[in-house]
Amino acid sequence: MSDERDAWDEAGAIPVTGEDLEQGRQPSAPSADEPHGQPDKHDQHATLHDDPEELAKLATDTDIASDVTATDAEAQWNADAEARLRANPKTVALWSGRSLLGLVAIGAAVALGVGAVWAAGSGAFAVDREPVSEQITPMAGEQQIVCAPGQLRVQSGEGGSTSIVPVSDANPVVPELEGAETAQLPIGNVEGAELTSVQAPVGDSVLGGMSWTSADDAEIAGLSGAACTSPAASQWLVGGATTTGRSSIIVLANPSEQPTTVRLEVFTTEGPADSAANSAITIEPGTATAIDLASLSVDNASPAVLVRSEGSAVAAFMQHSIIRGLEPGGIDTISGQPAATTDQTFVGVPLSGRTSANVDGDGSDVQSTLRLVAAEDTVVRIEFSSPGTNPTTTEVPLAAGTVIDMDLSALPEGDYTIDIQSDAPVAAGMRSLPADGSVVADFVWLSPSRTIDGEVTVDARPRGHDRELVVYNASDDTQVIEVDGTEHELVAGALFSMELGQDPVVLRGSGIRASVVMTDDGLIAGYSVQPAPPAAAAVTVEY
Repeated sequence: MSDERDAWDEAGAIPVTGEDLEQGRQPSAPSADEPHGQPDKHDQHATLHDDPEELAKLATDTDIASDVTATDAEAQWNADAEARLRANPKTVALWSGRSLLGLVAIGAAVALGVGAVWAAGSGAFAVDREPVSEQITPMAGEQQIVCAPGQLRVQSGEGGSTSIVPVSDANPVVPELEGAETAQLPIGNVEGAELTSVQAPVGDSVLGGMSWTSADDAEIAGLSGAACTSPAASQWLVGGATTTGRSSIIVLANPSEQPTTVRLEVFTTEGPADSAANSAITIEPGTATAIDLASLSVDNASPAVLVRSEGSAVAAFMQHSIIRGLEPGGIDTISGQPAATTDQTFVGVPLSGRTSANVDGDGSDVQSTLRLVAAEDTVVRIEFSSPGTNPTTTEVPLAAGTVIDMDLSALPEGDYTIDIQSDAPVAAGMRSLPADGSVVADFVWLSPSRTIDGEVTVDARPRGHDRELVVYNASDDTQVIEVDGTEHELVAGALFSMELGQDPVVLRGSGIRASVVMTDDGLIAGYSVQPAPPAAAAVTVEY
């Protein structure tokens, strides 16, 4: 565009001469007898030259889109005016407003991959070049996990009231990493109970861990283990019950520095529980809260709970306990699953073959059970495989929002891999019981094992129990895994297992899934080994 023009352009801009630019003057207005027929802005500009605030007002009132063809001609004059305006602090904000509007217009052009040309009267930008792509790698953030609290239970009070009280302390097991910071998150409505939060810089070492607890009194007893989990905005808790003698407590922790609101959607074998539809729970920063699931869905034999956070991400756990008649029937803690998926695997699941027929007293939930729920109608294809046996497959239809429990007591006793495929995302949980002991005094709820690509540290406690690590090659190719520096080759679908000793084990591989199961004289606990938090990855930006 020329720096000298003899007439108004189509946008109504004042022509700018080279002399104007050399002298730092405002543009010259056209004479009244020029045939262009455009309005006379000369008097207005002359006034504004002496009144910076009026000049700034005009700048912010100007439609930047319709004025874009004039900006090249006015650029030098605007720069000169802006230099004068800097001396008046009251007008800086107004000029910043105009600059921002200009950037928005230019940004719109950039997003469309154009040469910043607005076609007058057309209402659209004109494209005159191909978009440019560039890869940008975000800065690595921090990895954070939250470990489950000690065992809690629901205590009955006067007049039918209930409260939640602690029974035992938590025992978090987390690797020591350089720069890691540990904080305690008190459960606001349970005196003396808390969770452990650990935060560390993302680096070569992976932040992971587990938490265990045990209880042994007249009303609640058993062994419990759960994976420490990363906070998430949406997650599932699949397991538990709120029928007679069954208690399920949901614990929600907010390790962030901002308050958050959490909503719980509870599902049953009949569909969503209406009583929980409007549940909204506010959690203050650095705290946690505990909810008796029976307050949202009473007499629910097969609950599945969707946890959604509307602010900061939260960590979610469910603690389930059973008392059969007058005898404690076990405890366990379930860690939240970050999302329902179409491809899930339970690894190293011990199936005992127990049924209610060989248990004294209330044996309604002693059999091994696979629990499933889906947000939409789908068909689930399930394969059960155990070393030395032929795989068993079945298909199960799932109605949207409806929970089903599959009784697995007909399967032979053994350690199983359970592979679940579906067309729509499904959430799942697996209840198993110890194979030994004449009385069923404990149980375990397992979550599907997530895919590990990289390195994790496994350090299961307590060490006085038998603890087995089971690794499954979930990929379609042969994989080489490394356990404490020793390599093992696994063909697709193969298992590797080992007894854990006194020291932590470093597991490294790609496309693998793993779990730990602990047993001892009628007690059982276990958890799925969590993968490393996702690292910052390169993203492609087009402009």
